[in-house]
Amino acid sequence: MSKDITEQELEKLVAYLDGEVSEQEAIEVEQALSNDESTRARVDGLERAWEMLDRLPISRASEEFTDKTLSSIRTVQLEAQAAQDQQPSGFGMTKKTRAQLRKAAISAGWIVGLACSIFVGYLITNQWVPDESDPLIRELSFIENLDTYSEVQSLEFLEELTKSGTFDETAQQ
Repeated sequence: MSKDITEQELEKLVAYLDGEVSEQEAIEVEQALSNDESTRARVDGLERAWEMLDRLPISRASEEFTDKTLSSIRTVQLEAQAAQDQQPSGFGMTKKTRAQLRKAAISAGWIVGLACSIFVGYLITNQWVPDESDPLIRELSFIENLDTYSEVQSLEFLEELTKSGTFDETAQQ
């Protein structure tokens, strides 16, 4: 009894003969071979066809034919690439325009990164390197009252006033 075999089943048998099936698929094919006469006949036919193909003389293409074929393939690829480069895609931009925009975006990213680095460097330097005017700003009240302090003329006099309690009475008033 002959059974028509589907394209998918034929591909599976060919893959089985080539050793390109999974273990589960191999088990399924072997079960089909043991149970179905038409499947065995199909596999035998495939094996015989391959054996006959192996006996055919192998013909080689001439070097000229190979060169012409490769040249034609390169020409077709270059034409397709040129057409693709000229074909607008997404927002009506060509591939060249997109490449230029990409370069511009990368350049802008580098410029922004450099500006951020400079700003962060400024902030770090500003915090760690002391400013020469900082001591003057801290002592500003002393500098503003320097004329008053210079009239006292000695530190011992101020210490005697402190011991006598003069500043305490002044502070209480």
